[in-house]
Order: sequence, then structure tokens, then C-alpha cells
Amino acid sequence: MRKIISYIRIGLTAGVILLYYNFRYLRKFARNPQKFTFEYRYKTIRRMVLKVLKHFHVDYQITGFENYKNLKGKCLIVSNHHSDADPLVMIANHEDPITFISKKEAFDFPIIGNCLYALEGFSLDRENLMNQISQIRDIVAHLKDENKPNLVVYIEGTRNKSPQNDCLPFHAGTLKISKMAGVPVVPVTIYGTSRILTKNSYLKKYPAYLNYREIIDYGLLENFDTNDEAAKLRKEFDKDINRIRKLDAEYVYKEKLSKKRKALETIIDAKGLS
Repeated sequence: MRKIISYIRIGLTAGVILLYYNFRYLRKFARNPQKFTFEYRYKTIRRMVLKVLKHFHVDYQITGFENYKNLKGKCLIVSNHHSDADPLVMIANHEDPITFISKKEAFDFPIIGNCLYALEGFSLDRENLMNQISQIRDIVAHLKDENKPNLVVYIEGTRNKSPQNDCLPFHAGTLKISKMAGVPVVPVTIYGTSRILTKNSYLKKYPAYLNYREIIDYGLLENFDTNDEAAKLRKEFDKDINRIRKLDAEYVYKEKLSKKRKALETIIDAKGLS
């Protein structure tokens, strides 16, 4: 019953916000993006995202962001993928515009598709090799253009539906894009986002971890093997996620302990024992 009430509450808050922005802005952005500046489109979408995540009580745990902020020029942001909330958390944390490389099917999803079109995202058809080649050319051209926003790509290629397990195999071709475009990679470890939309743990706050790790400039590596580098990067992500899991366990324990303590204090006050 509690779960049903939670979903109803979210539907009447976050759901209304999404519908309002979709009909008021997103559909127009998707149909005629050239009528609006990219900055305006991104700012509007980010405002929507911040309002939605506020109702999910997201507690952002951001580390290493200075690695990204201090970077001069363009970059490719590479992350693992745990949840549909991952892009939302990323947008919430980036005041400066970013856009995404996504699977082709995501462009057909309600609201999400409009956001991707509005942000001029790139779609990759995993069943169509010619489409991939063409899109990769466009992605490289985008990254070489200093007037375009930085790109986010989920290197696992799909969601890891078991965040307690290791990362899925990393797509080596992602690193080749960095080499072709001559831009560095900013690896970002994501964790905790899978709880945001499920609401199964009933926490008062839902921690979402983003760790911006040390920048990697593959352009400085001579004749590197993308498969080897992808496997190496995956191991580093797994180590980072294991570290964050421990921090998260402490966070959840303290949150639940605090909840029990407050409940106990309420009982004591009611009995006049304080």
C-alpha cells in the first residue's frame, strides 16, 4: 500500500511537471529546434529535470568535478549506465550544455525522445552498420566543433540492470571516437541512480553518486589497442564502484538509523519522558 501511495504522489507531482514541459516546450523544440538557441533549449530541459528530481529527493554526491571544469576545450564524457535516471542526474549536475549519444530506440520514447531531439543527440542503430559508420563521422565532426556541446556516451552500450555486479563489457569503439576527434575522455563513475525511480528502499533521501575521474587523453597514446584500453578502463570503473558501494552502505545505514532515532524521539516526547 505504501508503495502504491508513493507512486501516486510522484505521478501527481513529477508526472505533471513532465507533461507540462512536454506540451509547453519539448514538442516545439523537437519539431523546430532551429527556432530556439541550443542554450535556451538546454536551460529549459535542465530546469524541468531539476524540478522532477526534487520530488524524488535526490541527494547528489559529486566528486572530482574540478577535473571536468578545469578542462580546456572539448571532451567526450564516458560513463557506466545503471538507470534511466543517469542522463537526468548528469544534466542536473551540468549547468553548461551537454548532449548524448543514445540507442536509436530511445528517440521513439515519449518525452525522452523529444528531449533527445531538442538536444540534438546522436542515435546509434546497433543493427545497422552503415548507420553506425555515418553517425560516428557526425559525432567526430561534432566533437571537433568548439561551438558544439560536449557529448556523453554510456560505454556499456546498455543499462546494467544488476548494479551490484561488475560493469558490462565496455565498447572499445567509444575510445576510438576520442582518438579520431582528438579530444580527451572524461570518465565518470555513476552509482545509486537505480534507486531513484524504483523507490523500493523508502529512504528519506536518495544518494546519486557521480565521480569525475582523471582525464585520459587517448590522442597522446601511440598506436593504442582500443580493446585493451577498454578492458583496462572497465577494471578501473569496477574498482571505483566497489569503493562507492562502501560509502553508499554507510550512507544508507546512517539514514535508516537517523529515521529510527527520530521515531524513537517522537515516542519519548509523546510519553513525556524527555
